[in-house]
Amino acid sequence: MAPIVLYDFDASFPCTLVRIVARLIGVELKTVKLKDVVKEMATPEMTQKNPQRTIPLLEDNGLIIAESRAIAMYLISKYAKDDSLYPRDPQKRVLVDQRLFFDFDVYGAMANVWRSVMSGKPPDHTCVQKVNGGLETWNRILEGRQWLAGDNVTLADYSACLVVTTTQIIPKTDFNPYKYKNVAEWISRIESSSQKYVEEVKVFREATRPILEKVK
Repeated sequence: MAPIVLYDFDASFPCTLVRIVARLIGVELKTVKLKDVVKEMATPEMTQKNPQRTIPLLEDNGLIIAESRAIAMYLISKYAKDDSLYPRDPQKRVLVDQRLFFDFDVYGAMANVWRSVMSGKPPDHTCVQKVNGGLETWNRILEGRQWLAGDNVTLADYSACLVVTTTQIIPKTDFNPYKYKNVAEWISRIESSSQKYVEEVKVFREATRPILEKVK
């Protein structure tokens, strides 16, 4: 069987999520490490594979998938030994989906802040408000709960926690998830739940460090 190929970039939040999920479920990926994402994804070959020209991009025996959350859902649904990360039961799965859709909206605002800071521009106030609103909402969701959806850690937790982690490393911003008690305790639980998660977040942080140093 052909290897599962991931077009990857260590300093990419979405790629990090896919790598985390693959490691959690024991799926080995053949990673193609990109150096110039914009240029390499714009070649005729890659544009034909993915007209969005985005990463991550997964190839699995002729199936090509873009979008990190879609890739993660696919890998878990096809290859995981159980459905704890992404339940098959519709009533349980929809809770995970709901959290993922909310998380994606906050991520979009956070990504806009990131791009503004990287280009030397002040971040859009609306996006900053949305990110802070996301932190506040996660704090409310976690009141009296261990996890965002259901009784165990799921894909929703790992995805959202990556967004929260990324807010901490954006320079020239004052996002502080640790001022929210429920969020701070949840971050600690997630980091304790898997050394693989911690290791991949470290890879992400180290890869972004040289980029962020230029801005600082």
